[in-house]
Amino acid sequence: PCSVDLEHLINDSNRNVATIAITTLLRTGVEQNVDRLMKSIAGFMTDTSDEFKIVLIDAIKSLCLKFKHRHKTLLAFLSASLREEGGKEYKRAIMNAILEIIEKIPETKETGLEQFCEFIEDCEFPKLSMKILDLLGTEGPKTKHPGRYIRFIFNRVILETASVRSAAVTALARFGAHVPDLTPSIRILLSRCAADDDDEVRDRAVLFLHLLQGKDLSLAQEFFKSEAPANPKRLTASLEAFLQSKMDVPFDVKKHLVEVVEEKKKVADEKSDSKANGGPPRAGVAAPKPEAQNQMYKELLNKYPYFSTLGKLFKSCAPVELTESETEYVVTCVKHIYKEHVVLQFNVTNNMEDQLLENVSVEIETEDPDWAEEKVIAAESIAFGTTGICFVCISRPIEEFKRENFASGTITNVLKFLVKDVENGVAQGVAVEDEYTLEDLEVVESDFMQAVTTIRTMDFKKQWEALTNVQAGKKFSLGLDDLQSAVDAVIDLLGMGACEAMNEVAENARSHGVFMVGKFLS
Repeated sequence: PCSVDLEHLINDSNRNVATIAITTLLRTGVEQNVDRLMKSIAGFMTDTSDEFKIVLIDAIKSLCLKFKHRHKTLLAFLSASLREEGGKEYKRAIMNAILEIIEKIPETKETGLEQFCEFIEDCEFPKLSMKILDLLGTEGPKTKHPGRYIRFIFNRVILETASVRSAAVTALARFGAHVPDLTPSIRILLSRCAADDDDEVRDRAVLFLHLLQGKDLSLAQEFFKSEAPANPKRLTASLEAFLQSKMDVPFDVKKHLVEVVEEKKKVADEKSDSKANGGPPRAGVAAPKPEAQNQMYKELLNKYPYFSTLGKLFKSCAPVELTESETEYVVTCVKHIYKEHVVLQFNVTNNMEDQLLENVSVEIETEDPDWAEEKVIAAESIAFGTTGICFVCISRPIEEFKRENFASGTITNVLKFLVKDVENGVAQGVAVEDEYTLEDLEVVESDFMQAVTTIRTMDFKKQWEALTNVQAGKKFSLGLDDLQSAVDAVIDLLGMGACEAMNEVAENARSHGVFMVGKFLS
């Protein structure tokens, strides 16, 4: 009876409740309910955030390890999830789940490897592709039909970035070393890689061709069994220190290795400086007061001579989120209002540890053709964990004082950039064009309203009574839960400021009046 009640909660509108219900069913379910449960989950996964999906993937893995002879159904589900849309951490969670299943249920190895082959055909995350290629090179030669994986691996040599191509070359060489029947074919493929544009790929291809020459493959097999004497960073630092010391003896890896201290201060400083550059404040750090924030925006815009030609800055609006906070690239937009222009400031944070973004800009498309793009200023480069800023300047219609001149309609946004792979903190290979779709944006009437909060209630009444023939009354239904929420919504909608804390509603109040003041761009 309990499981029946939990199954009803799978379709609950609260995603937290639905996720807990599904996770509980997966961890406590009985074997005969597995197929029905997986069908129910399939529909749930499409409208769920990656954070919740990762929890479910872990529960599905546990279910597979619990009912091992149900692995076909569960692996098929994981494979389908691997090919669907999702972020890097979500795909990593699926990949790790399949890896653990392969490790603990040996008969699933070939099925899992085939699923990984299909995944890397369209994988957009180089580090995940590299990990899978390493797995294929290690486990593929041990399967009954190792030749079936060669096509998938060599495709990566043709189509991928330099780091992935290097991993693919090493995977091919492992097959050549451990499967003698494939060695002649592997040599042909490696000879093609010897003409690659990238040094790393060429060097690996030449090395492995040398190891695979002749009939005796023992040297190649021994090479792949051996481990590096130290990680690349430590080995590089040790060689540099040895060269600087100008010793007369040969370098000995057992004697001349040095310790490497990670330098984390630079990255921390870059993150802490983001708000000084007009970017969003860090999590856990209080946002600056509006006056201080506006001053920072003015100082930032003054660094670009083009913006001085637009006249005086009237207002800078609060940042608008154009992505979720946990995505690969986090983007917010600040609207800067001038008399005849609106400048969109896009703050772009790079959360991809293995990527360097270059020439970063946002391509916009306005619904109203009278709102026209005039100028684009790109961010030169954005490293992992840092925030870069790019701008788009839009001219707006000003002929008449009408609503269309103060409401842009929908503005679609696409993040455009060049991306380089990063290995050991160093950018590798040739930059590749890429893009990332952002949420839509709108410029609305309240953006042109400057809130005024310095007028006292008595002064407001005097100024109000002095006005004639400018009053209008309308009634609206807001559909909000309480009076305080309604007051906050109206103030936000109008972009005005409340007099003397009139925005605060007394407890148990049934009605509330607010005096609001604002200066509209004329």
